[in-house]
Amino acid sequence: MAANDLLPPTPPLSAPTTPVAKSEDGKNKDGYGDATIRDLRLKPVTTISADSPCGDAIETMREKGFDQLPVSAGTGSRLVGLVTLGNLLSYLSSGRATGSSRVSDVMFDFTKINEVVTNTQDISIKTPEERKKAATSSETESHPQRRQFVEITKDTKLSALSRFFEWNSAAIVTEKTSEKGGYKAMAVVTKVDLLTWLVKSSKKD
Repeated sequence: MAANDLLPPTPPLSAPTTPVAKSEDGKNKDGYGDATIRDLRLKPVTTISADSPCGDAIETMREKGFDQLPVSAGTGSRLVGLVTLGNLLSYLSSGRATGSSRVSDVMFDFTKINEVVTNTQDISIKTPEERKKAATSSETESHPQRRQFVEITKDTKLSALSRFFEWNSAAIVTEKTSEKGGYKAMAVVTKVDLLTWLVKSSKKD
């Protein structure tokens, strides 16, 4: 999606073309080893209720310096969506919503997602052109009907997260709930978190 592959991708200046370096034993030499998101020691997530007014979401993001917030169901912890400054600005500036509108009216609704990707080996780097080619005949480049939610947990390897970040700016770290098909947000991980870990890790070597 951006967060978990749902938001429009933010491509780098040029597509990655350098192959991943290999060590003598044939394994990827990417600097991450077997480290996982658990090693990043992320702060607990800040969420907002789907029933909250948009004004509250904007104020929370202003105070925290965030540009997106995971959305939970009512007073519960079940993850139901994502609200960003971008879609808030789009809705409010066009008059489709106001500060008193519910967050659920402007969020990316995860309950409408067609597919959940749980195998991090399926996290692939796709350019906008590749995404367009992968679209079915009933889809358009700007309005694809087939959406995926990439399940990213504390046990996801940083090497997989790095691949995900080639075309996404952030990800919601989730944990499954007792409810069938339910998830709750545990943290939001960004490229800054990954870069900070790399810097600290290099100092230990």
